[in-house]
Amino acid sequence: MSEQIAFHWLVVGYVSPAARAVIEEKGGQLRDLSSDPPLVAVALAYDPAGAWSWSHGEQQRRVGVEFWNHGYIEEASTGIMLQYGAVTGGPAEYASVINTYLMLPDEDFDAQTRQVVEHEPDMSESQLSEAALVSEEGGDPFLPDFPE
Repeated sequence: MSEQIAFHWLVVGYVSPAARAVIEEKGGQLRDLSSDPPLVAVALAYDPAGAWSWSHGEQQRRVGVEFWNHGYIEEASTGIMLQYGAVTGGPAEYASVINTYLMLPDEDFDAQTRQVVEHEPDMSESQLSEAALVSEEGGDPFLPDFPE
């Protein structure tokens, strides 16, 4: 990002703790406006000069915050991507502000509690490090044993 910074402001009803951390890490700001009803002002930082990115096999200049119709907000100069949704399940753009939320793409939202669902860490083989997958004999468990 260049030295120049701009902010795109929006107000939502909930921001997950992990999304808060990423927004602040990328230079953004959060202001808790009210707890009843819940209102959070969110300033997403971006470079007003924009950033180049690849899309559909070609480089495109992207400037500012982009709202995608599949429920995500993305900004190219900082690389931030957040889920932007509504408690009611429809598009956030059509919901009351107190019924909207921001969270990371890999988080799940519970509409009953209006909080992010905490999951136990998945330690399946697909989530283990490569070093953990190598057997004690030094072979790779996913490759067939070839005769020497």
